[in-house]
Amino acid sequence: MTVRFARLIAVLACVPVVLAAEDGRTQFIREKALDLYPEAVKIRRDLHRIPEPCLQETKTARYVTAYLEKLGLEIETGIAQTGIKAVLRGAKPGPVVGIRADMDALPLNEDTGLTFTSEHPGFMHACGHDGHMTNVLISAKILSEMRERIAGTIVFIFQPCEEGNTAGKSGAHLMIEAGVLENPRIEAMLGLHVMPDFPVGSVALRPGPLMANVVFFEVVIKGKSSHGALPHQGIDAVHISALAIQQFQAIISRLKDPGERAVLSVGSIHGGTAANIISDRVVMRGTVRSFSFETENAIEKQMRNVLEGLALTYGMEFDFEFDRASQYVKNDPELTEVVTKNFQETIGVQNVLATEPMTIAEDFSAFSHTIPSVFFFLGTGTREKLHGTDFSVDEEIFKTGPLLFCTGALRLLEHLSVSNQDFAGDFPEVEARGHASAVGAGAQNGQNVAAAGHRERP
Repeated sequence: MTVRFARLIAVLACVPVVLAAEDGRTQFIREKALDLYPEAVKIRRDLHRIPEPCLQETKTARYVTAYLEKLGLEIETGIAQTGIKAVLRGAKPGPVVGIRADMDALPLNEDTGLTFTSEHPGFMHACGHDGHMTNVLISAKILSEMRERIAGTIVFIFQPCEEGNTAGKSGAHLMIEAGVLENPRIEAMLGLHVMPDFPVGSVALRPGPLMANVVFFEVVIKGKSSHGALPHQGIDAVHISALAIQQFQAIISRLKDPGERAVLSVGSIHGGTAANIISDRVVMRGTVRSFSFETENAIEKQMRNVLEGLALTYGMEFDFEFDRASQYVKNDPELTEVVTKNFQETIGVQNVLATEPMTIAEDFSAFSHTIPSVFFFLGTGTREKLHGTDFSVDEEIFKTGPLLFCTGALRLLEHLSVSNQDFAGDFPEVEARGHASAVGAGAQNGQNVAAAGHRERP
């Protein structure tokens, strides 16, 4: 009998006991989530009142930190300016799983009519980040009460600046560069986004690409001005821009594999100064969404080919910028299967939905391209849509979100524990290389982000 087969027999022999324990554990978490529901509502409303923009989430960070400090966690603040990391070490050693929430708000004037509306004019939580933080805070409280029953470590990450970026980097990138995934080294990450498209209390996810690559492009057409009655004496930048837009759309409809999802939209076009002058300059801006780097690269090449062809035909010049803003969110297939099964057992198969990839974006993608991750949508069933001035989460989600985060994280700890034992027993050299490749900037610089107590970065 091989070592691997003997280990498998040992694991299978324990299955009935494990399942029985999980049933009791799930029931405990469910009851705690219901007990803490009024507290969750208060937290959400408190946070909703103080929306703050990218990297300025100071009041929000203080509120989150004060709540976490009561839970006896190892806390570090000031990561990428306003980010927070809280570490819960179980009574027994084991793998490390992260749970992430984003903190920033949008530059919008709120029009919800809520009694707890934004107290910061010009900003509001129109993307549900107040709900994301609430779900993770309540999860941290529930799991901290289960510390003696946890084999492993759970790291709660509160990230700034999901909606914006600084020097081309979003909050997730900045936190990763600061070493948030190290000390302890996180092996898998969980995250969610509220989604009004799905019924309240349901979840939707899929393995592989879930949300899109994002590109923002700018095209400057440089022609030659002339009298509007004598267009042959000039180079009409407006006419050329219209041709470019048409041919850009043909990239999607005729040059791309129909099985590959992609969107190319021109959202802004500016040119011309008078009705009787041929414009010598037009500026177009837009976005490209796709679900693979190959498709993204092909679209860039084909857009450039279109512009070069028009330059050859009409004698114009052009500038073309293709700014890759964020990568697609990808769900690890193996971990997604584990989490999906857990969700089905926890809230029922009928409430766990398969979704097609969505062309919206999330900077959780930075985590998902660094370590194995699972990101899912939590349905709010609301009429109002994300990024609308009237958007507000349905507070019923706080009966489901913590339940999913807690059970999902614990199931991942169990899965990784078995996988790591099997992996370490058979392929020690491969394991060492894999861990080395995951070391981030923080570990390379010798930063220790997991010391007991509350530390703040300089």
